[in-house]
This record gives sequence, C-alpha cells and structure tokens, in this order.
Amino acid sequence: MKTLWTLLLWIALPCGLGFADEPVAGPKDVPPVVGTAITTSDSEAWSVQLMVPTVTWKVVGEQQPKREWPKLEVDVAEVVLKLSLDYDAATQLSEDSQNRIVDLKGRRLNRDEVEARLRERTPVLISVSGRMPDAFYLQCTKADTLIVILGLQDSPAPHLLPREATGDDPNKK
Repeated sequence: MKTLWTLLLWIALPCGLGFADEPVAGPKDVPPVVGTAITTSDSEAWSVQLMVPTVTWKVVGEQQPKREWPKLEVDVAEVVLKLSLDYDAATQLSEDSQNRIVDLKGRRLNRDEVEARLRERTPVLISVSGRMPDAFYLQCTKADTLIVILGLQDSPAPHLLPREATGDDPNKK
C-alpha cells in the first residue's frame, strides 16, 4: 500500500508542476463601483441620476506587524451625479456620448429600454475608467445588470474609487 501512494506521488508531482507555469488571468483595469440609478425625464430631455458611495479610510493607532491587524476607520458618503442623456433620434447619441448605459454584453441601450429598467432606484455597476469593465469583475454579476460607463476626463475617476482619507476631501462640503 505504501508503494502505491509513493508511485501516485511520483506521477502526480510532475503533472502538477507542468501546469504551474500557466499564469492566472487577472483583471486588467480598475473594478466597477456599485451604485444605484434612476431616470428623470420630461417630454423632451431626460437624464439618469447616479448615487455612488465613496469610501475613505484611515489607519487608527499603531501598526504592529505580525501581532495585531491595524484598525481602520471607514467613512462612506454618497455622491450624486446627474448624467444628461438627450439622445438624438437619428444617431442614438447624446451631446455627451461618452457617458453611456450598456448591458453585460456591452450593447448600448436606447432611451425606452433605459427608462423601463431604471424607473425605480436600481442597483447598477458604474465603470469609472470610461471603458467596459473587465470580464473578471463581471463573472458573478446577474445577467440583467446594467453598466453605466462614465466618460470622464480624469480616468479612472479618483474621487469615486476607495482611497485613504486625507485632510481635504472633495466630496465633503
């Protein structure tokens, strides 16, 4: 019996080492932020109001490696962004066409679809990089989830990503 286990070990070891060289595919961009969205509209103009939590933290007390984890003081605030999405009927593009709402496959949704799905405050993923989120982050996402892609000048949007707290917080007034 002991020789059988030794033989299996000698066979399994080289096979396992052969696969160890393959790198694990990791994400290639910043993760999307989870927020909520709701549409607001009148007869002509319409917009989407995004509520995005911003997270800041700071280490409290002394750091003692290997003995004790540092304590974190976390502060969560909500930032409200209003995206104007007045689509041109012919091109289906808005004045600021860098902001767009897509499904998980990356298909841009038209006004009727967005208004139907965002009638009430609904959870959405918000891409702060200006690009479709990496598939790594979408693995465990429900199939009907909407993604709001922000076309921001400073990409990724540093004020929307979790960060260490400093004295001057742009989200607090």
